[in-house]
Amino acid sequence: MQVTEVTQNQPVSVNQEEDRKLTFREKVAGTIGGMMGVMHNQIIATFLLFFYTDIMEISPAYVAGLFLFARIIDAILVPVFGVFVDKVTTPWGKYVPYFVILGVPTAIFGWLTFTDFGLSPTGKLIYISITYLVYSILISIKYAPNTAVGPAITKRIDDRISMGQIGYILIMFGALFASLGFQPIYKALGGGSDAKGFSLMMGIVAVIGIVVAIFQVTSLKERYIDQSSKEKMRLSFKEMYVAVFTNKAAVILYVYILAINLANGIRSAIMIHYFKYYFNNEGLLVTYGAVSILPTFIGVMLSGPITKRFGIKINVLTAAIVNVVCTASVMFIPNTSTGVTLFLALNVIAAFFLGVATPAQGSMMPAAMDYTEWKTGMNVSGFMGSIQGFVQTLATAVSGAIAAGALHLVGYVPGIEQSSETIFGLKLLMGILPAVVLIFTISVAWFDITEEKQKKIAKDLAERRQQSAL
Repeated sequence: MQVTEVTQNQPVSVNQEEDRKLTFREKVAGTIGGMMGVMHNQIIATFLLFFYTDIMEISPAYVAGLFLFARIIDAILVPVFGVFVDKVTTPWGKYVPYFVILGVPTAIFGWLTFTDFGLSPTGKLIYISITYLVYSILISIKYAPNTAVGPAITKRIDDRISMGQIGYILIMFGALFASLGFQPIYKALGGGSDAKGFSLMMGIVAVIGIVVAIFQVTSLKERYIDQSSKEKMRLSFKEMYVAVFTNKAAVILYVYILAINLANGIRSAIMIHYFKYYFNNEGLLVTYGAVSILPTFIGVMLSGPITKRFGIKINVLTAAIVNVVCTASVMFIPNTSTGVTLFLALNVIAAFFLGVATPAQGSMMPAAMDYTEWKTGMNVSGFMGSIQGFVQTLATAVSGAIAAGALHLVGYVPGIEQSSETIFGLKLLMGILPAVVLIFTISVAWFDITEEKQKKIAKDLAERRQQSAL
């Protein structure tokens, strides 16, 4: 493997560069893409179904079909793009250029997806099919460079941990913006017109996305690149696929990521309906996001010492079990002021454990990537990142499809008082169904790359890089 600094096109001494610490700006630039991805996915999960059904007046059944069809297209394109990224190094870098190449159109199509141009019923169906399909694909394939850029800019474990902490804080800000700030801002911008408000709000998100993309490409330098040698170019998709999916740790993480995003996606898609028709208070959506800030932040601050004391796996597994219990308990909450308090209390408990566990969980995928390279000799981080992106986007869309289809099944009709059967269905979708899905997150109990093993792998890979640079 030839180690180079792509931006300067000059060989880099492994001994000198292996210990180089990243600047704070580089750490932010290397992780802020995750914030934008979560922001887009959270906006889709929380508002797109509502926007399509209640504002554009699209049938929930059609929306469900559209979400599923988009995932089929993603299933074809995302792995192909991951393979392409792993095999090709552009003159401007291997991963960094895609932050602009994909970031700018993602911003534009995000705005288009949430803009109603007042088309005919047939025109609306064609319009949402095209805009959402492109938007979904762009979000999905962007995970490959976002996830793979970390190993390309640093090999220091402490830098990776620091990037994980910074990345989670940024992700939290992105999620809070989507869940806490998005609704009141689009309401204010719309001045009584939700359609106008959504369009203007997504215009702001688009500007933020473009600025972030420019910041990333002007801040990052790739120093550890496995150049696209003839041997690397000969790697088949099958070889890369086998290298990843014979890695038990990677499979466990994909199951975990799918389950937690699927469950959260179902809850997010139904939440605005649940608050509006069960508690008769749509404004609780903002309160719900607000009360999660402090316990999540406290959890993040305590994550380091707790993880050091109990280990990564125990930390993440405990949070998974608590999340299952808290989610299932929602089914038994009454639609009273006491019920609102209980709902928020459960959210506080779950948010704290999520804050404790998520930084630890974020260190698991880099460990799985290193293990794949250590075991097979193949660096397929881009491919693994694309699979992770596909799994997360798949969960977002499938959860939306499940929510849309379930609303249709329980007899939901927008804008009217819902029947008791429909209300019961909303409770199931907020409690029991996501709790059942979350049971699969307990699969982390079988994650077997310990901290000691990670240190050995990191040492062995460093020795290989030094030998290949001779």
